[in-house]
Formats: sequence, C-alpha cells, structure tokens
Amino acid sequence: MVRVQKAFLGLAAIGFVAMLVMPWGAHDDQAVLDAVTGLGGQWVDRPAPQFELLDRGGQRRALSDYRGQVVFLNFWASFCEPCRREMPSMENLVRQYSAEGMVMLAVSMDTDAADADRFMEEFLPGQRSAMTILLDPSGDVGKSYGTEKIPETYIIDRSGRVVARFVGEYDWTRPQVKQIIEALL
Repeated sequence: MVRVQKAFLGLAAIGFVAMLVMPWGAHDDQAVLDAVTGLGGQWVDRPAPQFELLDRGGQRRALSDYRGQVVFLNFWASFCEPCRREMPSMENLVRQYSAEGMVMLAVSMDTDAADADRFMEEFLPGQRSAMTILLDPSGDVGKSYGTEKIPETYIIDRSGRVVARFVGEYDWTRPQVKQIIEALL
C-alpha cells in the first residue's frame, strides 16, 4: 500500500512538473514570454480554432491556408475607436514582416461588410492594405477564439498554435512585439 502511494505521488509530481513545462513547447525562450507579459498579453499555447471566412473580394479564406506562416489574427470593427487607432501600427508591422513569413488576418466583426470597406478606404485612400481583411458579421469565429472585447489579437505560430492573446488597443511597433514575431519566424 505504501509503495502504491509513493508511486502515485511520484506520478503526480511528474505530471505537475510537466504541466509547468508544457506551455513552452517549442517556444522555450524566456525573453518571448517576458515580451508577451511585458505587453500585458497572455501566454496561451493551444491549437488555433480552424475557420473559413470571406475576404472583402468574396473569396473564401481558411486559417489552414496560412499553415507554415506566423499569423497575426486581429478582431476589430469599423465603429471601434481603439481598433481604428491601432490599425496604422498593424499596417506597419505586416509590411515589415510579410516577406519573412508573417501574415496578418484582420477579421472585421461589422455586421455590414460595406462598413469595413468604407473604413479601409478612409484608412488607406487609394492604397491596398498588406493585411488580409476577412468578414465575420455573425462573430462566430471571434467567439470560437474566446474574444471578449475588440480589438483583440492572437499570435499563431507556424505550426498552428495560438501562442499569445492581447486584449485591447496596442502599439504594434513596440520592440517587444518585434521580439515575439522575430522569435516565431
């Protein structure tokens, strides 16, 4: 009986240590974790929920289309002032890293796609965004990620795991953001 209890306690201790180590997976860089927490983000480490949405041109886009790339997934809406304020820093970030394997999926939660179109025209008049704008008028994809308020951003690694979650408006040109993206690339 004592031997069984010791074995059980040993297995429980191993399980506890494994649970502490598991969130790191392939991302065992303490500096990355520090950067995420320093930005006020949350370390997540779970598979990214799969989805398929239409882009502004009516083409179906699936998250799986971007496997092997670092995905910056942002939920926003044209009526959201914090969303509007963070868009320039998002555009700068995607332009800086798109050639290196990062893609930015900006998922509009506007109920009318015309609102997202109008905003993008105002935001970059006569220009094309480097972001891929997707439409989620029902908010179902946002709900599958656990989105509570917008803007909300998820960083997904090349293997399809959500690494970090950021709730609220951010300046995506901060050095900690670059540290996270470069480590994942």
